[in-house]
Amino acid sequence: MSSQAVTLPDGRQLGYLVVGKGTPVIYFHGTASSRIEVLLLKRLTTKNLQLIAIDRPGYGLSTYNPRKNIQDFNCDLNFLADHLDIPQFSVLGWSGGGVFALAYLTCFSQRVNRGVVVGAPDLPFDPSTAHNMPLAKYMMKLPLLATLAIKNMQHQVLKANDPVAFLHSSSGRQVLRGCSSSDLRFFSDPKWLSLMYQSMTEAFRQKDGVKVVFEEHKLFLKPWNLPSKHIGDKLRVWYGDEDKTCPVVNAYSIANKFGGIVEVFPKQGHYIMFDNLERLAELLI
Repeated sequence: MSSQAVTLPDGRQLGYLVVGKGTPVIYFHGTASSRIEVLLLKRLTTKNLQLIAIDRPGYGLSTYNPRKNIQDFNCDLNFLADHLDIPQFSVLGWSGGGVFALAYLTCFSQRVNRGVVVGAPDLPFDPSTAHNMPLAKYMMKLPLLATLAIKNMQHQVLKANDPVAFLHSSSGRQVLRGCSSSDLRFFSDPKWLSLMYQSMTEAFRQKDGVKVVFEEHKLFLKPWNLPSKHIGDKLRVWYGDEDKTCPVVNAYSIANKFGGIVEVFPKQGHYIMFDNLERLAELLI
């Protein structure tokens, strides 16, 4: 279990982390996070699953590369899968990462055994519905203002030096305000909180970290622009009915566009994935 990097054909580095042995699953981390996030799912490896988490360009160990479309990351993923000699695998994407998991699944469904998307935004996404920030929709139309807000978050993440200190910062308090009551339980778990904080810190380790977070959010404001086909029951779409980051209405919109089976978890929020690892393992094996 160690972080590695592979050199892509254009000379860029692509960082990744492999955890466990067994049936391979490519993991797509959330926005403003990194490959380290997969360690929160380590218990899945006891179910004969191998998790492969990849830093998207500009996060963690991966060289920054501007992306015009959500499917631009697909080529990097295919290169790594070939490099690791994994012709078939499942995909799992959480939050913003779910967008990129869907982009891969629709374009390369022949390589994917199963796909699970958890708490992901439907596109085009209305950011004013997320994180208890009604003005976010207008901020994204003002790049300088939006970039300053993300830069402030980066500063507070890196300055804090520990997760508890970050939660007491203005950005940390904003994160908590965007959580449901069920989500808040995770932030009281020191081990869980430490790993999530490490993953966020890793997301901002590069000077381009702010640019990457802003660009991903800009991509989420655009329509899907993906092949028009229904994936069928190969896809599972998970949401908590108390999700304040991506309201459950997104689940039905995604299923309407791509097919798949929607599962809504009562009295749970954005972090449902970490509360239902046994069920998740059953779907991915």
